[in-house]
Amino acid sequence: MDDDGELLLAGYLSVPRAVRADRLSPILLPEMLISISDCLTGVEHGPDPATPWHLDPAGARRFEGHLLAIGFSCGDATERLAELDGSAAPESADLLAASHPMPPEARVRGFEPIGVEGELWSFHSWLCHGYETEVATVLGILPNRWGLLDTCRQAHDVLDWMLTSAVGVEPVHWTAAAIAECD
Repeated sequence: MDDDGELLLAGYLSVPRAVRADRLSPILLPEMLISISDCLTGVEHGPDPATPWHLDPAGARRFEGHLLAIGFSCGDATERLAELDGSAAPESADLLAASHPMPPEARVRGFEPIGVEGELWSFHSWLCHGYETEVATVLGILPNRWGLLDTCRQAHDVLDWMLTSAVGVEPVHWTAAAIAECD
């Protein structure tokens, strides 16, 4: 797996595997996906909407699901922090600003193009829109066995395509999140 450089830790979540929705391709996607999308997992993340990502694994483990570490590339972290500057940024922004690397026990499974609402309160995935078939055809990019993309570059290529060509994309901040399992 190519992680496209150093990844900075943004927080932890415990979420169930997402069951592939009927609208998604059974040819391109596994039945059970790894995602942080509220739409796909069916759960709200974090202890409350003001702190959706946990700052430590123990906080996230209080909730049912697989423990995930979420990270951003250095460039994506800088961009996200700049957008939050001056707002009521969540505590998880402090963790990202501290530039902690992903934990050594975290196994990066891939990258998820996500749409972030608010200050990290709610998440959409490129898969919420069922773009995987069109992305495979137009860009030649295929999801891996977890339903994620193998590289940060692939995630950014999908994001660029979504934001310039796709219809129905939510008007939120879109970025590429590294998703790693810690269980």
